[in-house]
Amino acid sequence: MKGNHKVPARIMFLEWGWLTLIIHLYIQICVCLRTVHSSLPRHGYIIPESPVIALGSQLEASCILNDSFVKESKVDANQIFWKLKGKTISKDFYHTVNSTVSNITLNISSVESSLLTCSVQRNEDQATTVFGIQITAGLPPEKPKNLSCITYHERNMTCSWDPGKNTYLPTSYQFKLSIALDKLKSYPLPNKVNNSFAILYPNISYFVFNKIWVEVHNDLGSAKSDVLQLDPLDVIKPDPPKITSVQLVKNISTVLTLKWENPPLPITYDLKYNLRYRIIDTSNWMQVPPEDTESPRVSFLVQNLKPFTDYAFTIRCKKNDEKGYWSDWSLEKIGKTPEAKPLRGPLIWRTIENLESSKRRIHIMWKELDKSDANGIILKYQMSIKGKNFMEIESFGTEKLGYNLILSNEEYEIRLIASNSAGDSPNEILVLPATTKSALPPVQNLHAYPQDNQLMVEWKPPYSAVSGYVIEWCEEFSKDLCPGPLYWQRVQKDANKTYLKNNVMPFKRYRITIYPLYSGRPGAPLSKLAYLQQDRPENGPIVHLKHVGKKEVELTWSEIPVKEQRGFITNYTIFYKSGNANETSVVVDAKYQELQLNSLTGNTLYVVRVMASTVKGGTNSSEVNFTTLNFAKGEIEAIVVPICLSFLLITVVTILLCFNKRHLIKKYVWPNVPDPANSRVVEWSPSTANLIQDNLSPKEPMNPDGFISDVIIIEADADGEKYLSNEDEIKQLTSLKKEKSTSEEHSSGIGGSSCMSSPRQSVSDSDSESAQNTTSTVQYSTVLVNDTGYRCQQPSAQAFTRSESTQPLLENEEKADEHTYGNFGSCSTEVKRQYFKQNASIEEKNLSAPHSNEVLIGTNEEDSLRQSQMESSDQSSVLEGCCTNKEEFPNSNDQTVVKLEFLGFSAGLETDQQSYMPQAVKHNSYMPQSK
Repeated sequence: MKGNHKVPARIMFLEWGWLTLIIHLYIQICVCLRTVHSSLPRHGYIIPESPVIALGSQLEASCILNDSFVKESKVDANQIFWKLKGKTISKDFYHTVNSTVSNITLNISSVESSLLTCSVQRNEDQATTVFGIQITAGLPPEKPKNLSCITYHERNMTCSWDPGKNTYLPTSYQFKLSIALDKLKSYPLPNKVNNSFAILYPNISYFVFNKIWVEVHNDLGSAKSDVLQLDPLDVIKPDPPKITSVQLVKNISTVLTLKWENPPLPITYDLKYNLRYRIIDTSNWMQVPPEDTESPRVSFLVQNLKPFTDYAFTIRCKKNDEKGYWSDWSLEKIGKTPEAKPLRGPLIWRTIENLESSKRRIHIMWKELDKSDANGIILKYQMSIKGKNFMEIESFGTEKLGYNLILSNEEYEIRLIASNSAGDSPNEILVLPATTKSALPPVQNLHAYPQDNQLMVEWKPPYSAVSGYVIEWCEEFSKDLCPGPLYWQRVQKDANKTYLKNNVMPFKRYRITIYPLYSGRPGAPLSKLAYLQQDRPENGPIVHLKHVGKKEVELTWSEIPVKEQRGFITNYTIFYKSGNANETSVVVDAKYQELQLNSLTGNTLYVVRVMASTVKGGTNSSEVNFTTLNFAKGEIEAIVVPICLSFLLITVVTILLCFNKRHLIKKYVWPNVPDPANSRVVEWSPSTANLIQDNLSPKEPMNPDGFISDVIIIEADADGEKYLSNEDEIKQLTSLKKEKSTSEEHSSGIGGSSCMSSPRQSVSDSDSESAQNTTSTVQYSTVLVNDTGYRCQQPSAQAFTRSESTQPLLENEEKADEHTYGNFGSCSTEVKRQYFKQNASIEEKNLSAPHSNEVLIGTNEEDSLRQSQMESSDQSSVLEGCCTNKEEFPNSNDQTVVKLEFLGFSAGLETDQQSYMPQAVKHNSYMPQSK
């Protein structure tokens, strides 16, 4: 006990020593300052000197100048100015009383110490400080409040109070204690201690009333608290009891006995207790009812505990008459209850895989019991399977948490029991319905959403009564596929929402399925997809070009794999542009993976990309380039087909028209050409034939094939009265041969002319060899007679030309010849070319009379000559320019129409066909063949 008194006394001595030293140093500083002050020449002083002013009050001060200073310096009070904290004070706050006194009035609003000086302005450049004082501002002390005391048995009695506001001034506190009028004790408080004081034991007096109060003082005032009367025994705060042991009660797994030691107290001091406990690793305290621990004791029997559970116990005490204070809680003491039978069987569930041959692979799984339900260490699990008519099929024990078996499609009942050292749990039953039975009703309106960083599952219960729910979930890697581990948990029947307890990660998609249980029989499942937390897709979709047209393109894109989606795809946005044009976007619903872009420009390069979006953002695909086509599908066909059809239609119409107008086409395009080889000239009268034979050279026999190689031109009188004699005929024949040989040297056999040589190359001259190699020629003859000699007034010899063309002469060739003739003569000669056709009838010749290539035969010679002149009249104007002098050029190009009667032809000639087919017979000849 003596040791307890010496330590506080030593502390108080040290505190008082420091206080004495500080006071001594303050006194020494003041003495030094006063000495320095007195050594300086004094020009005046300020009253009051170093005042202490209450905060917010006014200070009135006066600056008084010495008379000697006034006389020597020749100054007065009007030259005084004041400064506070080094700053000049406005003249509005001070005034001059007389020549030596200046008064000032200040409002003090700052608690800091401030220097106030008064100075004299002698001139513009010189000022002299007269005197200065230190102003201290603060507050008077307030009355101490809420004085109370606590007794710590055999240590001290500590009293405390509320000192009120800070005074900002040095303030002293005195603790007063009086047991009787003659026993007043005063205890000054150490410096900086103003709210508590402790009276050390044994200076505490029990069983008597102690009067206690506090007094406080500073330069601005003093105050005193209310007097407190108490017995220190009534304000005791005892020490907490000390728990010594926690013991088991035999054969009772829910009871523990707690024992403790009470703190040292006066003998008459009776206690009551508060006892509380909690399960280890939890923070929830459970308390024994206070009425059970009101009487003094040293032990207590704690009941209704959980078996095989660790508990922490603590206790506190107080005087049982409610006086004094509760002790602090004691240190915790750990105790553990013994094992008991498990409260329930383990939660059981199954997965089913249908096999062939009406079999099912069943995986039975169950969860470990919580410690509160296991009531001990589970040693094994006992499972039994009952089939139809509740016949037990199989029973076994295992320490694992799952079992696989193959069953048929019938209904089965599975029972599971957990066992520990104290016994077995109740049965947990799961029914496997037959596949032929209809499923029981599912839950309604299943929802899953994140909440408080957990995944909340909420549903609406079915209309039928249920015994509980099973919620299973798995991470979905692809659509309608959960290859990963399956997690599940059991929920009570009265719940309609719950958190998924574990195995849920952000950015992963989970398929959540809930089964209602009807007395252990699962109902139909209902599933939902959910994310704990979503993010933008990890990668964008892969874009393909399905079809590219002229003004449209069809795009397709693959769905992003589920593991890369990291959230639900809300939509796709297609961005496309061409060149430097602005980018265009189209939004597509998430259920579509294709789009056709229209209104594009043909033959243009486009860039397209697709962005997949979730609620947290989107990710773009790689860019795809494509060029639209020049022509749309079917556009070329639309152009080509009409053209082809039009051409075909024109061709068909042309063919039909040609067929319908074939006689006109034959007339103008392919007219009947007389065949000289079949000419009737060979059938002339015998006298003429003999004459021809006599005049022919022996070296020039008649063509044995019957073709006429040379034609004798017989001149007849137009009136039919004059005939050539044999001598004249021979002369004409001789001159004709000479002209022929001469013309063959300079011109072709077809186009011979009396004016100039023909522009056509002679087949018999330069091309004779090639003509002989290719085909024989059909010889045509033209009889040229001057029937206009009376016009030109010049006698002329007849001209004879021959053609060796392989084809019948066409109208254009005839016209070319006509133009050729017309360009070489100026005579007004009518030229007419007549082609003789073998065996031609008079009727045919009359029908073909309008054409220039047929012979006009008639009984009237004048009519024939007149018509021949009319047909060649179109060329007369051209032929007139052929010869500039009619006397110089004979009329050898003029044609004459020979009257066939003069040549010995019969008027009744047989009618021949209108066409012939040339056929090669011998060298340099054709054999016409009638059709």
